[in-house]
Amino acid sequence: MFEGVYSEKDVEKLKRRVMRDDALYEELLSVRAQMTEANQRIIVKGKYTPYENGVKKMPTHSEILLWYKNRVEQGVEPRNEAIEQTLKKLKVRSNSGVAVVSLLTKPYACPGRCIYCPTEAKMPKSYLSKEPAAARALANKFDPDKQITSRLRALEMNGHPVDKVEMIMIGGTWSFYKRDYQDWFTRESFRACNNFHASNGLVLKEDELSLEALQKINETAPVRIIGLSIETRPDYVNLEELNNLRRLGVTKVEIGVQHLDQYVLDFNRRQMTVQAIADAAELLRNTGLKIVYHMMPNLPKSNPSMDVQMFKDLFSGTDHHPDMLKVYPCVILKSTLLYKWWSRKELDYQPYDDETLTHVLADCEREVPEYVRIIRIIRDIPATYIVASSKKSNLRESVDEYQEKRGVIQREIRAREIRDREVLPSEFELTRVTYETKTGTEIFLQFENRKENTLAAFCRLRLPRWNEIEGFEKHDNLSVLPGKALIRELHTYGRMARIGAQGDQSQHMGFGRRLVAEAERIAQERGYEGIAIIAGVGVREYYKKLGYILDRTYMVKNF
Repeated sequence: MFEGVYSEKDVEKLKRRVMRDDALYEELLSVRAQMTEANQRIIVKGKYTPYENGVKKMPTHSEILLWYKNRVEQGVEPRNEAIEQTLKKLKVRSNSGVAVVSLLTKPYACPGRCIYCPTEAKMPKSYLSKEPAAARALANKFDPDKQITSRLRALEMNGHPVDKVEMIMIGGTWSFYKRDYQDWFTRESFRACNNFHASNGLVLKEDELSLEALQKINETAPVRIIGLSIETRPDYVNLEELNNLRRLGVTKVEIGVQHLDQYVLDFNRRQMTVQAIADAAELLRNTGLKIVYHMMPNLPKSNPSMDVQMFKDLFSGTDHHPDMLKVYPCVILKSTLLYKWWSRKELDYQPYDDETLTHVLADCEREVPEYVRIIRIIRDIPATYIVASSKKSNLRESVDEYQEKRGVIQREIRAREIRDREVLPSEFELTRVTYETKTGTEIFLQFENRKENTLAAFCRLRLPRWNEIEGFEKHDNLSVLPGKALIRELHTYGRMARIGAQGDQSQHMGFGRRLVAEAERIAQERGYEGIAIIAGVGVREYYKKLGYILDRTYMVKNF
């Protein structure tokens, strides 16, 4: 039945064949019922009904994929990896090496008073109930177990491996939530992953084990959390908070920066200083954490030249230098103070039109160096919420097209990822980019093919000047760091391979081991006593094989 299905066009032909053949459609209905039963927590009412308004309903990609898997298991269809790749929906979800799961914390007060930030009943500050992740969270009553389980089921049904998960906790200022809620939410997240495909058949109940015990289980679980990120404000970043984040297993921190002009920040009631942003970034780096800046062009009192200048400022001097960016152009939403001022004509503010915004974002992107990954260039806000500003959901595509039209070669990480292409190690060379921050040196090691502008793997090595840094010894989880070099991130791109699998993708070509070896060589040469790696809980086993041991919350090797 699936022989010769190697393209999207072939899939569409197969769907039409099923619609014409009553026997095949009856077989499809059993698959549809199977999906409804397995995925009942997230299925929209009526989505997988046998008929729609009395007529047959076209099969979805996920139904076709499950149908194929069933036939392979039954022995009536030979397994074909090329067919599986064709049937996989939204391949980009796992092409960067991990399956991403976003979940929202419960509605809670926010310390900020920003004029552009929406407030909606029953939602965390700044989030809207019709945003995809927010809608899932609301449907699951913000329960982390239900959110994670439903999302993993959806990813798996669409053909994505879920054994390596990057968990992104969003929804308000994480550091403003009470500690007992942080502990519960994180504990339940690890429990949900440990229960999903539990190899021993035992299901862990709520509050059955401590966070530390659940993390230990997750080191070898079928579904491992290899990265954990939270969102907070820069002015909430201090050593005590970072010590707590490491206890929870956090590896990446997203901070709301928005702009680097103090007047713009003050006018928009951001209630923080540019210096506080820079100080937070340096603390995060010296703790080994990865840093994401949220930037917001198109704010009131800014303009195109100021927006481009702030991206230049991000990567000049010794301040800032984030590892990743989320770019969220300002939009006017009804439930904001900005909307009130704008609608009453109390504020002289006109958002950029689509063409201007595209050009501004493209010019901003030109300032982004090759050691930075632009995660997003627009927030996924449904157009129905937006009163004024761009409603283009494919804004990133517009920027890419504009860059190509004017001959700009994009060097940021996401533009260079090899995704699901085959990898020949001989075509990739090890190169480095070095830059200075206030209290240390960053070395970005990468395996790249400059001719094709592709990236297979990279490592972020931090060389702190510990004689200029104080206070780490007083905090248990951070006390292991002084005297050591830090590996803040090790990432191999390519089509996601399952744990223990072999293949021709970059994740099994030894790039990671070679990068760690080079980082160790540099650290020894510079006189450091060892290396500490801020490994996600689910990656600890990998580093144990490289001679590292768990010390507090870091994987450590002493020279």
